[in-house]
Amino acid sequence: MAKKLNMYSKGDRALIAFFYLFVTAFALICLYPLALAFSASFSTETAITTSGFSLFPRQPTLDTFTFMLSQRSSMIMLAYRTSIIVTVFGTAVSVIVTAMYAFVISVPGFKHANKFAFFAYFTMLFNGGMLPWYILCTRYYGLQNTLIGLIVPYAMNVFNMFLMRNYLRTIPASIYESSRIDGAGNVAIFFRIVMPLSQIGLVTIALFYALSFWNDFYLPLMLLSRDNLDTLQYMLYRMMSNIQYLVTNANNSMASRIQPPLQTARMAMSVLAIGPIILVYPFVQKYFVKGIIIGAVKG
Repeated sequence: MAKKLNMYSKGDRALIAFFYLFVTAFALICLYPLALAFSASFSTETAITTSGFSLFPRQPTLDTFTFMLSQRSSMIMLAYRTSIIVTVFGTAVSVIVTAMYAFVISVPGFKHANKFAFFAYFTMLFNGGMLPWYILCTRYYGLQNTLIGLIVPYAMNVFNMFLMRNYLRTIPASIYESSRIDGAGNVAIFFRIVMPLSQIGLVTIALFYALSFWNDFYLPLMLLSRDNLDTLQYMLYRMMSNIQYLVTNANNSMASRIQPPLQTARMAMSVLAIGPIILVYPFVQKYFVKGIIIGAVKG
């Protein structure tokens, strides 16, 4: 590192140091709310109410997690399983569909590429509305109360598709030409050449899709009526609503007996929900940054 810095002038080194300090300070600012949430989840409700939030737990306790897990521990584990299944399979399906569509409108020689690109772009500007979408999903496609219903509506995000298209356009046209000379068709070119050369772009959109599937509670809210299919985000949303109801109706004898935590429960739910994503993100961060840069400068 020291040798690399010696290659720059004094002014450049000062500018690099400033950028490092700025990025570090910005990262700490972004981590600050997460640290507060983590600290509050291990604090007592009384301490949070009287003294506010802090970077370190006030009166450290596991009462909030005990309260939440004692209510529906088996359902929370089931919701975790459902969320993991939907995220893994949904991400895989979405990446394949998105990459295929991006390949079609980016491969050299396809004369209808602009028409397909406009068709996808048009859906970003206009949609049929929530009621027609709901009728289509439940009455005609039969997606209600199924895991497939939590995957199919998000099978392709147009923004991710265009991001992938921009990345595929960095592949030289000579590679396609030489592949066709060797007798490869479009299917073989896509799976044997384009996919291996597009790992950075694929990982980038895969991260976007994984975050979307993991954080989604809109589809369960609209399409699910069976508790055993609830995702983690939707279950935490319902638990928070129940706790809020108990707190609001404090005159109820049962609510006064239970004394449910409100602020600490919110923080504990945040910790439970973001835990798996935080563990996965460091392993794909380098691909994510490279994919964003390439997708932004090429088009």
